[in-house]
Amino acid sequence: MMFFLTRERQEVFDAAHTYPFEEEFDKEFEDYLYERLAEYRDVLPQKFQPEISERTLFQNAILMEGFEEWCNMTIEQFTTNSKVVHQKREAIVDRLHPSAQTVFSQSFHDGKILSAEQQGKNFMLLLDMSGGFTVESIIQLVFHDVETAGHLEGFYVYDELIKIEDRYALRVLSSFGSPYAEWTICFKDVTAKYLYRPAVYIEPGEVATWEDYVIALNLNDKYFIVKDREFVEIHLATLSQTDNGIFAGEVLLGDTFEEAKERIYCATYEDPYAHFSEPIPIDELLCAIFDVEQNIRVRAFNTIYALGEGAAYIVNAALRKVDKSTDDNLYFGIIASHFDQLGCLEDDVKLKWIRE
Repeated sequence: MMFFLTRERQEVFDAAHTYPFEEEFDKEFEDYLYERLAEYRDVLPQKFQPEISERTLFQNAILMEGFEEWCNMTIEQFTTNSKVVHQKREAIVDRLHPSAQTVFSQSFHDGKILSAEQQGKNFMLLLDMSGGFTVESIIQLVFHDVETAGHLEGFYVYDELIKIEDRYALRVLSSFGSPYAEWTICFKDVTAKYLYRPAVYIEPGEVATWEDYVIALNLNDKYFIVKDREFVEIHLATLSQTDNGIFAGEVLLGDTFEEAKERIYCATYEDPYAHFSEPIPIDELLCAIFDVEQNIRVRAFNTIYALGEGAAYIVNAALRKVDKSTDDNLYFGIIASHFDQLGCLEDDVKLKWIRE
């Protein structure tokens, strides 16, 4: 199997990215750079290794020029190849089981590896994506008819997916930090299950008690907890709070509200920021721009952008009213620039906000 992604190649790329191009640095920062480069010493070209160990690299102009050239070339080559890897992945994802296509079309980067275990001829991988880049909060992958090599630990960092005849292969780099662990799995197919966080989890607002949290949940959705690495459905009617903790039936969710809400997932994605897109009535828009409630102001700004030229007279009135020395200056400056590009600013407003 010919993977582009290897632990060594990724560490070489990371080493090249350590150097701060076109940036001046003092002695303290120089010491920091030597410490960072020392971590990658063994993957750097041999001609730079003694200078890094002796902390003389930055004093040798000729060698320094060569090092910067090597960094630039390494980054350029890695970036080019990474784009090819991504394009191949996109083409392969369409061939996967439909349940897996959604999550494999995204990135598992920074997913916390909760479980990784062989189950007969299959392999189950459970990822907590709360710190990652997917709307799914937890993902269960089951690889079918597998062969594996290497190991996983900590966080899912980078991967590469390739097709080999009638099978697939996935190379994963994981870590708790440098260095990386390298893991490879060959499989016939992969299926996926995934769950989301309720909208109230992301933006709880004034919700500070378990009772209020449960009331805020969508009665039309389905709810789950993770038990023994499986998704187990629970019913809101079985949720209870006693002196001994918070329960879903007989299952203890936690001793406190904060612990219990961490256990609850839902089947349907709810955009927690959807309320920011709710339009403000146009006759209330000017007042809403200056409302003391930040949520109202955000909705007002979003409404203005959505209306475009139709909000020009409101924008001009607001910009006349704003004191440029206030903290709001940045936000109104952005609005002024946007509506200037639309050709909607009146002369006095443009003179106030737009520098020629």
